[in-house]
Amino acid sequence: MMVELSFKVPLVKDSDEYLKKRICEILRIKRDLIKSVILLRRSIDARDKDRMIYVFYRVAVDLKEEISTPSGIRRYRAPAGFRIKRCCRNLRVLVVGMGPAGLFSALALSEAGVRGIIVDRGCPVEERVKRVEELWSSGEIDENCNPQFGEGGAGTFSDGKLTTRVRDPRISWIFEKFVEFGAPDRILYEAKPHVGTDNIRKVVANIRRYLLDKGWQIAFNSRLEDLVLEGERLKRAVINGDALGVDALVLAPGNGARDTFKMLLNRGVALENKPFAVGFRIEHPQEFIDRIQYGRWAGHDRLPPATYQLAHTFRDLGRGVYTFCMCPGGYIICAASSRSRLVVNGMSYYARNSGYANSAVVVSVDVRDFGEEPLAGVRFQEDLEKRAYAVEGNFVAPAQPVAEFMGYSRGRIEGCTYRPSVVHHDLWEVLPGHLAHLIKRGLGIFGKRMKGFDRCGVLVAVETRTSSPVRILRGETMESISLEGLYPAGEGAGYAGGIVSSALDGIRVAEAIVEKYA
Repeated sequence: MMVELSFKVPLVKDSDEYLKKRICEILRIKRDLIKSVILLRRSIDARDKDRMIYVFYRVAVDLKEEISTPSGIRRYRAPAGFRIKRCCRNLRVLVVGMGPAGLFSALALSEAGVRGIIVDRGCPVEERVKRVEELWSSGEIDENCNPQFGEGGAGTFSDGKLTTRVRDPRISWIFEKFVEFGAPDRILYEAKPHVGTDNIRKVVANIRRYLLDKGWQIAFNSRLEDLVLEGERLKRAVINGDALGVDALVLAPGNGARDTFKMLLNRGVALENKPFAVGFRIEHPQEFIDRIQYGRWAGHDRLPPATYQLAHTFRDLGRGVYTFCMCPGGYIICAASSRSRLVVNGMSYYARNSGYANSAVVVSVDVRDFGEEPLAGVRFQEDLEKRAYAVEGNFVAPAQPVAEFMGYSRGRIEGCTYRPSVVHHDLWEVLPGHLAHLIKRGLGIFGKRMKGFDRCGVLVAVETRTSSPVRILRGETMESISLEGLYPAGEGAGYAGGIVSSALDGIRVAEAIVEKYA
């Protein structure tokens, strides 16, 4: 017999022993009746932090025998697992891009019995880590293997957050696959699961080995250069000068693949620009954020490094300012993929123990800022990245104390985690004035919600790749509306915003291919 319970316990009593004691109290049973306890969800409730922080649990309890359950207690029913149809045809499937969308599309196709080819312009994760470290230490960049391109996609050098607002039965399968390939099993029940860049590197390498065992071909340092069309049907894909015949091409390029977007436009593939957001990275000492969020409980050994999420909409302007991709205990990193273009991002290891917290603080932009051409947003991004790079060169990032940016007081930059290094600079010269002004207004509002947020810390420029500036248009069948056989997928194609939603989109594309050819 299995039953499902939800309850909370005071932080000071949170332990495995007390958890089982509380279960026995609720079910009115003795301890020896419990066969096992499965954690379904664990979250922190700090809303009443002045008095007590609570830990919320939802659990499934497997009992050795049937009992008469108290009112309100229900039996546990495991959610239905994800299944994909089998495809008996020998399909020529090519997956371009080894980020979450590409990898999970290939995994789903493999479950359907399809063997294909997956390529990436970058290199295997082991080599990629070395090249990225070289960028961060010396400013030397490989334009095909960097924080944006290579095995695992941009998510490899991130916090590895697995949060999503989407509710879909496939998401459980995604999490189970992460654990199967090396992620900590805590992600199965934590309310704010994260893998960390160190674990993501293990996961993507293990997925590669699995796909090879399943008969897939994998090619690194392999760039999609062109498409060969026959009418409105895709016939071949040109990879490093070689034309490969394809029945279906899953295009999961990542949002930094600007040359790919240009090639698609030249081939008549339907694209449109889309809104995104730009701004800075803001970094504070983690202790500062912990004190705000946890009060007197900050530093408790059962509490993770505190997070935050802030947003404000200026309704009269139709714009929002918000924090994004918050990395507790993380680092600000150089996330560039091109020479003379500087972009920053956030990254954490699983331990989240850097001592600093950072997030993007950005303002929404749209056609009012860059025009209506399909690649206008790309050009807008590039202009900002050139501005940031030109301040000092060699991927040294312009940075400014938050209080100085706000006009409160001048200050010095101390303890910033960004590598290679930062240079003190007026960030009002990096971002267009009207956008910088909105970020200033937003920070002032955030400072009222989190006291001191707008008066300490440092801002680092420039954050431009919050999401793709382009959408590759597709229909209900997940195919391009202008080119049969082309299946755009993931964040870079304009259909996701993070690791989980990108993986989910890759799976849905795989299902559409199988449905068409099954």
